[in-house]
Amino acid sequence: MARVIAVIAAALLALAVAAYLFYSGKEYTVKIPEAEIQQNLAKGLPVSKSYLTIFELTLDNPRVDLVEDSGRIVAGMDVALRIDATDDKRVFRGSVDISGLPHYVPATGEFHLQDLKIDRLSLEGLPDKQTERTRMVIEAALKEYYRRHPIYTLKATDIRQLAARLTLRRVSVEGDDLIIVLGI
Repeated sequence: MARVIAVIAAALLALAVAAYLFYSGKEYTVKIPEAEIQQNLAKGLPVSKSYLTIFELTLDNPRVDLVEDSGRIVAGMDVALRIDATDDKRVFRGSVDISGLPHYVPATGEFHLQDLKIDRLSLEGLPDKQTERTRMVIEAALKEYYRRHPIYTLKATDIRQLAARLTLRRVSVEGDDLIIVLGI
């Protein structure tokens, strides 16, 4: 019985070494269309959340624009903001555009946006005295949203994508596609 277990263990070890040698040094390219990123970001929207007990923020209708040679992904959303600090509980509607860098998490095979910058924020009728605090709340909300919602997840059914999960080699934009090169 011990001999059978030893033979099976040796065979599995040999198979693992062969797989590593086969995939070692190879690159695998994943081409993600802009529309697929937008579709992934739309999952679970609209989302509403309260911040600092006075702000209620709703995010909806994501937009994605891949900009060649920038390395950053430009994304936008429609925003509805209710401020409960005064007796006037109006809802301010508008949009926000951000840009961020794709970040790869090998353990989950997910790509998230990080290093977010608000490029444009427009809320109709928002008083000037509320602008800076509102900007901070929206930035915090977007960081949380993009941390929880990947722009892309490698497919667990694709053996090449599974094998290439270890190392991100480079990310670029070509036309309307995000090009991700992975390797071991």
